[in-house]
Amino acid sequence: MSTIETDRLTIRHPVEVDRDRFVAMFTDEAFTVFSDGVHDAVSANARFDGMLLLVDAVPYAKQPVIERATGAIVGYTGVGTAVVDGLDRLEWGWRFVPEARGRGYATEATTALLASADRIADGELLCLIDPRNAASRRVADKVGFRWWKHIDWLGDPNQPTDVLTRPIGSGGPALLAPT
Repeated sequence: MSTIETDRLTIRHPVEVDRDRFVAMFTDEAFTVFSDGVHDAVSANARFDGMLLLVDAVPYAKQPVIERATGAIVGYTGVGTAVVDGLDRLEWGWRFVPEARGRGYATEATTALLASADRIADGELLCLIDPRNAASRRVADKVGFRWWKHIDWLGDPNQPTDVLTRPIGSGGPALLAPT
């Protein structure tokens, strides 16, 4: 397990002792704004289980972002999976607790973990963003994602989702979820 440190943050693989914090975040409406919705305890635990499994296969999968000054997990950054155009793709995302937003943490953590991904993989990542989430769109632009198209992600054609792409390493074909 690798650990990345920036001036203000630590980014590392999730471990079992992180479960309670992630379940609390996944069941919090303020944390899950601009997402597929707030989770109940069962689905929040399943989502955390998915993080643990994926990081074993993809070293830049979603990881806790820890504020060094406090030691608190304030969010995550990294890839999950998303089916787009019939392909189960690697999709980069980040999410932070409200009190950590607007402090540059998303850009700082994502830049650091993407640099690691750039060294170990080649291909194209996706990033899905609700068009109303201007702050995340600015982060995506800063870290090199570019708009590709709109899709109906959450089942409402009146609420399209922006799909952005970014090459990692030397670029190449779409990076697919591990099987």
